[in-house]
Amino acid sequence: MESPSITAKFNSIIGVLLFFLSMSAYAQSEQLQSVHKWIEDAYPAVDHIDSQTYLEAVSQPEEVVVFDVREPDEFAVSHLQGAIQIDPEISESEFLTQFGEVLKDKQVIFYCSVGRRSSLLADKVSDSLFEQGAEEVYNLKHGIFGWHDEQNPLVNATQSTDYVHPFSWRWKRYLKRKEMARYEVADE
Repeated sequence: MESPSITAKFNSIIGVLLFFLSMSAYAQSEQLQSVHKWIEDAYPAVDHIDSQTYLEAVSQPEEVVVFDVREPDEFAVSHLQGAIQIDPEISESEFLTQFGEVLKDKQVIFYCSVGRRSSLLADKVSDSLFEQGAEEVYNLKHGIFGWHDEQNPLVNATQSTDYVHPFSWRWKRYLKRKEMARYEVADE
């Protein structure tokens, strides 16, 4: 396993700090749309799809690979059907080694809680994926929070669920149905 370089770690830390500092400019509106606007500005090369376009794409699962760019505990609470959980800190080379060949001639869709971690990864790997033959690379607009807010289907390891991991108390405010937030798998 490749160890992230000090520069990569530093850039990641700086990116997170800048993200939180920039979020203060959007503090007037705690809606996902404000967060998404920031994400589009921060990652202009990343293409985004809405939930309806996502549903159309995954209706042909042999042509799409979906990656959940969240931590394992977030994924365990709920995720999109068929998604592959990957470490948000995965390096470009490790990602390409693990998945590059599989993604040839596929649409690749990334998502996380609101879209920041998934946009970061999409931005990092998209050029290489296109070089290896991927058809399209997208980030799911508004992430799993937007998906959950629209009451689209979620699953955990054993069944359908209405719960979503809020990442932290701070990010929970972006959920419309806050009562459906869980930090661990719920007995349903």
